[in-house]
Amino acid sequence: MGLVSFEFLVLLGIAALVYRAVPRRTRPTFIALASYAFYLTWNVRMAVVLFVVTLVVYLAGRRLQRLGGSSAAARLVAITVSALVVYLGIFKGAEALHRNEGVLIPLGLSYYTFKLISYVIDVYWGTIAAETNFANFAAYVAFFPQIVAGPIQRASDFLSQVSQARLPGREMLLSGISRILLGCFKKLAVADTLSELVNYGFAHSAGPAGLPRLMAFYVFPIQLLADFSALTDIAIGAARLFGIESPENFDAPYSAVSISAFWRRWHMTLTQWLRDYVFTPLRMRWRNLGNVGLAASLTVNMVLIGLWHGFTLAFVVFGLVHSVYLIIDALTSQFRKRQYRQHPRLDAITTWLGPVVVFHLVCIADVFFRTPSFVDGLRIVIRLYSGLMVSIAGTVSAIHPVAWLGVGGYVVVEVLDFIRRRTPESYITTAPRWIRWSATSCAAVLTLFFLAVLLARQTTVNPFVYAIF
Repeated sequence: MGLVSFEFLVLLGIAALVYRAVPRRTRPTFIALASYAFYLTWNVRMAVVLFVVTLVVYLAGRRLQRLGGSSAAARLVAITVSALVVYLGIFKGAEALHRNEGVLIPLGLSYYTFKLISYVIDVYWGTIAAETNFANFAAYVAFFPQIVAGPIQRASDFLSQVSQARLPGREMLLSGISRILLGCFKKLAVADTLSELVNYGFAHSAGPAGLPRLMAFYVFPIQLLADFSALTDIAIGAARLFGIESPENFDAPYSAVSISAFWRRWHMTLTQWLRDYVFTPLRMRWRNLGNVGLAASLTVNMVLIGLWHGFTLAFVVFGLVHSVYLIIDALTSQFRKRQYRQHPRLDAITTWLGPVVVFHLVCIADVFFRTPSFVDGLRIVIRLYSGLMVSIAGTVSAIHPVAWLGVGGYVVVEVLDFIRRRTPESYITTAPRWIRWSATSCAAVLTLFFLAVLLARQTTVNPFVYAIF
């Protein structure tokens, strides 16, 4: 059951209504049961695996709490984290070795494993207390709006909210519904329409015509952002129907003026997770190595991001390319700051040209994200502009005209996101009555429209790109 499906939206609405009806003390249990019911619609055996892993980590957390900061606690956290890493690696390795055989891996494997690892480490560090209510903990690990593809919410944030079991107010409900509608629009009107351009471009990347390659090169990052941020919007919106605020995952990444700023805006919960549990500990351990230690820490961090997506050479190269970008960015940071102070116009130029340069750098790395092998990605990058004027008319006419509307849809999405980030959510309930009623009416019409669209085109909604991780 996909997050953009008629069945999911109907079940989400029913679950939200039941949540409001059950007694307060049973609401966390209801969230856990609803999450497992959602998971069971996908695979029963993997739901059992998820439950077992959750129970083991829950018991490990309780044991760590009792052991305090002793050496026994250090051994237990090392064993638990290592077991979780092996657990993740076994499934990722099996998927890589048997890619063409359809190996089944747990839904949301990377996301809930990272949640469990950070929980164990935080309990050991004393950042949070071990959760004593198993229903609360099970709800945290399996929370169905987030389990497909995040965001990766920290235990301290989620558990404090689910334990309160608050009912969402009108403001929270309306903002949640609007985020779900925004996510549906991004997926259906932007990501899925742009996918036709991307699929055509990569399918014809080996031909003599250069336009398909160039088209795939520039459009895929836009499709990826629309697809992934749509999934995040739906997850954030759905969580709000249960009174849960989720962390944001994107902040206009393609407007970043540097590659480091890009990674602070892209998949923010993953990059913050790796910063806290991988990069910062490594940087502190290797701080005496100076720039070599910095470069090594960045490389390990970015290679892990690549491997998090999959155990393939192409994903490793994706991580290595970004590590090179970040190392150059970090080592030249002080020099660039001095130049900006001495030449203020350079700062203004960077504000305009920086996003263009960053987008091109991201496009190069994303080629290896999209292609099935390193060789295929390298071939596309090397031959990117060759044969550009060959069969342009044929390429354009071969793609369905509706696919080109995705570009315009992306512009609309960026404008909507810009307005959303700068408009207080309280405006929904404090605005004049005619604005509130207009917004409510539009939301109701759009909801019915999207339900009708989903009901009419069930077989044509493409899977989310990040749902496979």
